[in-house]
Amino acid sequence: MSSVAHRQADRVAGYLCAFSLVLSGLALARHPGLLATTAIVVALVASRMTHSHRTLAAAAVFVGALAFVLGMTIAIATDAPLY
Repeated sequence: MSSVAHRQADRVAGYLCAFSLVLSGLALARHPGLLATTAIVVALVASRMTHSHRTLAAAAVFVGALAFVLGMTIAIATDAPLY
């Protein structure tokens, strides 16, 4: 791959990491089974795409997993829908 393609892939991966973090935040309030799972998958795709944003992608995966656990706990405690 050329240098331009690497930069574009890193840019897209950065946006995917940010999108994953937003989905993780939303998963705490609404449908954690669906949103947190999607956030984890998006973060894993971003981590595979990038070399320069490895730490951000790993943090997005961790935050997604944490949002899944906390969101499910909150949803069960408040009788909110899981999916």
